[in-house]
Amino acid sequence: MTAAVQSSATLGGWLSRDLGIAGIAGALLFALDGWHAAYPGWLSYGVCATSGFIAAYVVCYITHEWGHLLGARASGADMPLAPYRGVPIGYFDITRHSRRQFLFLSWGGVTGYLLIMALCVVLYATLPAGPITAGLAVGGLAFVFQSLSVDLPQIFKVIGGADPYETNKSGASAAVILRRTWQSWLVLAALLVGRGFLTG
Repeated sequence: MTAAVQSSATLGGWLSRDLGIAGIAGALLFALDGWHAAYPGWLSYGVCATSGFIAAYVVCYITHEWGHLLGARASGADMPLAPYRGVPIGYFDITRHSRRQFLFLSWGGVTGYLLIMALCVVLYATLPAGPITAGLAVGGLAFVFQSLSVDLPQIFKVIGGADPYETNKSGASAAVILRRTWQSWLVLAALLVGRGFLTG
């Protein structure tokens, strides 16, 4: 979230772009599911599971950014829209906003990806078992494990009185996110393997 630049983007434009991405992902997964049904095997299973994982991850990221935008604006924050490139939908200048507005921004992002993760898990639990639904569930869980390990420490530090700018600067660097990703994914992998042993 950096300083704003001139942009002609609109909320409708962003919504159209992101619904388009979701629609393309859904159509691709539907086609891959048909391919796996017609040609079952390790190759189609692996491609379908990987595609489901990536799709869940991407959609979680999109709703995470929408959550940031809607949360910040609900608090009265000035969050102008970004151009139609990259991931961030809007620009949030931490130095010009209150602690309350930073927390609305943060909790909005968390809410966004938790909702999609829950949807992915529900799809896995209710639809016929297959590599795509398994990939969706694991991808949603992976995004949540990674993101909560980055977001929650920052949120609770700011709630406790820490400076939002300094907390975000040190807690959301590329090195921290990369480290939290492999740490949280190892935990998720261990849980999934453990579940396999218990139910297998």
